[in-house]
This record gives sequence, structure tokens and C-alpha cells, in this order.
Amino acid sequence: MVPGVAAAVPLPGLSGSDQIGPVILRDETVAQVLDLMQRWTGKSILRPQALPASVYTLSLPASITRDEALLALETLLNLNGIAVIQQGDKFLKVVPNLVAKAESPQLIAGSVLGMPPSGRIATKIFTLKHANAQELVGQIASSLNTTLASKPVYFGRNNALMITDSISNLQTIETLTAQIDRPQLDLVVTKSYPLKNALAADMVAKLTSMLRSPATVTGGAPFRLSTGTIFLADERTNRVLLMGSADQHDFFDKLIDTLDQKSNPNTKTDVIFLRHADAQQVATLVTSLVTGQTTAAARAGNTVRTATVNRAPTPAPTAAAGPAQMGADEFSSNLTVLPDIRSNSVVVSGTHDDLRLLHELIEKVDVVLPQVRIEVVIAEVKLSDTDINGFNTLGLTVTNGKLVGVGGVGAGFNVNGVPATTNTLLPQNQSAVNATQGTLAANGNLSATIGLNTTPRKGDLRVLSVPAITTTHNKEATIFVGESRPVITGATIAPQTGQVTSQVSQRDIGIQLKVLPLIGKDGAVQLQVSQSVEDILGSVLLDGNDQPIIGRRTTDSFVSAMSGEIIVLGGLQRKVTTKSTSRLGPIPFLGDLFGSSTDVEEKQELIIFLRPYVLNGSAVDNLDALSRATSSAIGPEVKKALDNVPGKVPAAPAQK
Repeated sequence: MVPGVAAAVPLPGLSGSDQIGPVILRDETVAQVLDLMQRWTGKSILRPQALPASVYTLSLPASITRDEALLALETLLNLNGIAVIQQGDKFLKVVPNLVAKAESPQLIAGSVLGMPPSGRIATKIFTLKHANAQELVGQIASSLNTTLASKPVYFGRNNALMITDSISNLQTIETLTAQIDRPQLDLVVTKSYPLKNALAADMVAKLTSMLRSPATVTGGAPFRLSTGTIFLADERTNRVLLMGSADQHDFFDKLIDTLDQKSNPNTKTDVIFLRHADAQQVATLVTSLVTGQTTAAARAGNTVRTATVNRAPTPAPTAAAGPAQMGADEFSSNLTVLPDIRSNSVVVSGTHDDLRLLHELIEKVDVVLPQVRIEVVIAEVKLSDTDINGFNTLGLTVTNGKLVGVGGVGAGFNVNGVPATTNTLLPQNQSAVNATQGTLAANGNLSATIGLNTTPRKGDLRVLSVPAITTTHNKEATIFVGESRPVITGATIAPQTGQVTSQVSQRDIGIQLKVLPLIGKDGAVQLQVSQSVEDILGSVLLDGNDQPIIGRRTTDSFVSAMSGEIIVLGGLQRKVTTKSTSRLGPIPFLGDLFGSSTDVEEKQELIIFLRPYVLNGSAVDNLDALSRATSSAIGPEVKKALDNVPGKVPAAPAQK
């Protein structure tokens, strides 16, 4: 027998080999068992007032020795939650198992495998060389004595465990540790996988996500590798190093070969050149569209589809509340749109679907907007006392802002046209007219064109300007006829000299017309017209400077007309006082000097004629302009210059 196996060792005067049997206990109390142990050891028993209340039954044969009987009693007490601890040479301390750890049980430094199995409580430190001591705690937890309430203590720095338990359990743990704590290199085979297309870091991140991620479906078992399998990325050589069992090589050979395939990048950059649209406006439009889609998806609880280009490992997907991908006609969050003003192009970066959608969208946006040529006649009409407006003076019939008929001929004003039944091909600025009535023809088209005498004032009409402008859909055009004059806008006074210095700026004074057209597909044109007429009514002396008194008349109109119809705008009236003299005698100078003069007050109205022509990109668009140019005094020179087209083969002279 190995000395010191049991805590209840008899005193030196008592031989451990003495025969003490037989021993029979029947439902004895713990006090009787402790009294028997005290007689056999010759030591005093130290015990607390309360011990677990149990009854003990034990039968020992006649041939049993004193040491064997004491070992049996100690084990029986341990089974009933009582630990026996050596306290010096003459005492034994008996305590409940729950506090045995705090009573400093014996620390065993060597192996416990040579001791007989027993329930004696002891402490042992297990130091591991190869296995992870912290992982071992979970594996041996179920085999420890639960009545001790003693968990293993882990020493991370030394990779060791301190365990307090019975000799029997310590022997089991030592045997288990000896099997686990051994090197596993004999089972590990290293293999290298050179990659052709993928990056080693990306490949390892993907393998980790696929093979070591937890289960995502409730009740599903995840696919896991053994803890001995390791794959590492060698970025220097772009290789994946696999360490593990050779049985897994075939699996990894196929998997890595499948993943290491050449693929197109997630994102691509392209340059889209624009022919008609503005690059800045197109970029703003696309950016607003993407922002709106993202906001709408967030409100609906969806996730905009994305294509990642980073190289960081991505976590395994979890169960989502909504779909992971939006419709095929929506842009991803990787889309970037930048305008290049210099080349009028749009630089875009995104997924293949993004670029496809952008090309389709920009192709629909990058179109030629409809154009319109607006012919304008700005005239001033002198009104008589009986005239309400200039339309009456000129005999015009105006309905909803459009000229629909002419009831007469005014001074400086006439109707140009041909009989409505003519088959003659008319110039673009001419239309059929009923020569006797000057009204609309039966087909609803304009039956008259206005011909205004552009000579200096004649009668009641004075033509101020006859411009023509061309613009596109929803693009404002401006006409200004007038002059620029210096006008004092402020003054400063020198604090010491008192000298006044005036601040002068140029002021445009005249007729300004702004037209914003909206062109429909059926040839209808909606015009937003802003008129501003400024003229000098007199002068005033400011700081010793003669400054003009400027009169201003403005209107804003919104009218609709078909291509070729005439729009008439009026209502800008003013009163003008002029001086009339009567000559006295035949001598002009003396007659005007001594003759009488009177102030005459006149009422004048500004009338503007607008005629929009929607241009369709054909030669007919220029027919009116060519007709007017060739009929002028320099018509032959203009026609010769226009006919001189570069690269055009001159026509062969006619044969006589």
C-alpha cells in the first residue's frame, strides 16, 4: 500500500496491517461512523456542529486490514457529502464537501495514477504542452464531483488547470489528459494552392464564410470543418496554404478550382458622350433619380442591390425581413455619375446593369429638342379719342390673343395675301386670304398675314422693330431694342473737402421682349411672353447732373397658338404731350418764331405681333428667310454666297 493514500492514517502505534474484521454497520449515524474512525486511527476527529444527515450501512469481511477499513470508511463518507482532511499528525478534520476546497486539501504534485482509487479530496495541477487547457475545461466538466461545487481554475499564462476532486476523478482526468495532450503533426498534411485569377486573401475570406459560418436556418446543421483544418493566405506568392487531413484534399481541390475562375469586375467605368443634352443637367437628373429610388426603397423597407468591391471578409447573410434585390430597372448604390463639361460627356461608374440602364436612359434624354422661330413686329399706334385700343385703330379682330381676321386697312397697315381658292404654292410666311373680307378660311388656318409698312411713321402707325428669334423647347429667348445710358446710382461725399463723387452704371432703355416657348408634338406652341418698354419721359437735375426720367410699361402673358398663327399682344398705353406750332408768315424761321404754339396730348399704345413657326429640320424651314434675303437689294450677292457650299460640285453650264 502506498503511504498517505488515505487521510485517516493510524497513529504510529497502531499497525495498518492488523486484522479488524468483520465489520457490519446497519443504518448507523454519522457520529457512530466517525467514532469508529477515531478508534481505528487513534486520532481526534474535529467536526462542525452540522454535517449532512445520512444513515450508513457497511459490511466488511473478517480478513480486512485496518488501512483497508479506514479507506472504505473515508470513501463512504465522501459518497454522502463529507470530506476527511488531515490536520497535523494527531487530528482529522471532517467537513461537508461544499467547503472542502476552502479547507486546504492536500496538493498532489506528482501522478495520482499509482494511488488506489478513493473518495479522498485532493488538489492537482495539470500542465498541458500541446492541447488547449481552456478547451479541456468544457470536456471534463461533466465528470467532476458536483457536491464539491468546485470549478477548475484556468492559468492562461502556463496553459494549466488546477482541479480539486476525489482521487478517483483526478486519476480519470490525468488519464484523459495524457491522451489529448499530444502533438497532432503526424495527422496534418500541408498543401499549397497557387491562384491564377482570385486573390489569396479573398479566397481565404470566402472559404471562412462558407465553411466556418454558423447555421443560418433554424434547425439546420451548419457545414463545419474539424478544428485541425487551417487555411491561410500567402499574399506574397498569391497562394492558399491548407493544413489538415489528407482526406480533405480532394474536396478542397474541386472547391478552390471552382472559385478560382476568371470573372468580370463588379464595377466598370464608361464615358457617355452627349450630342444634344447638357452634361451637367444629365448628371443632375441621374443623381436625383438614384437618390429618389434609394429613399423610396428605404421607406418600403427594401434594400437596394449592391455590388461590393472591397476585399474585407463579409459576414454570413442572415434572415432578412425584405428582399435582398430590387427590380432590374433600378440602379445600385455603387453608381457614380460625374459630368465632363469640356467634352460634354458623362463619366459613369457602376455595375453592368447600371451602365445598361444609363445608356438606355441617356439615349432617350439626349435628343434634339423642338425648335421654333418667332417672328416679331413691334409697333406703336396712335389712338384717337374714340378708340379704346390699338386693335380698333388697325381694324384687327383678335380672339384669345390670336389674330383671326382683318376688317379694314389702317394707315401704314395692309393685308398681304392671295385669294383663298388659289392653287399657287405660297411662301412660308404667306397664307390664303379672303381678299374681300380678310377673315379665316373654311379650313380653320390663318387666312391673312400681316404686312406692316416698315418705313418711318405714316399715319397712325409707327413700326419700332421687326426682329426674328429662334430658340428651342423650354429655352428662353430675349429681344432688346434700345440704347444704354449712364445713370447715377449713388454718391459719396469726401469728409474733408465735401466733394461729391457720383457712382454711375449703364442702364438699358428700350423695348425688351422675353419669350419662353413650350412646343407640343402636334405643332402647338405655348408662349410665356414678358414685355418691358422703357422710354425717356423727361429729365431731372440731380447733384448738378441731368438725369433722365424713365417711364416703364410691362406685361406678362401666357398664350397658345399653332405653328404659323399670329399672336397679337397689346394694352401698353401711355399719354404723350407734344407741342404743335402754327407758322406766321411765309418765312419759315420768323413764322415759327412769332407764330402760336399749343400743347397736344396724344394717347399711344404698343402692339406686338408674334408668329411662331415650329421647325422640323427640313429645307422648308429656311424658305421664308431665303425669300426675304434674295428679294432685297443685295439679293444676288446673298444667293451667290449661299449657293457656294464647300465640297459641292458646280452645276454644268446649260448647253446652247
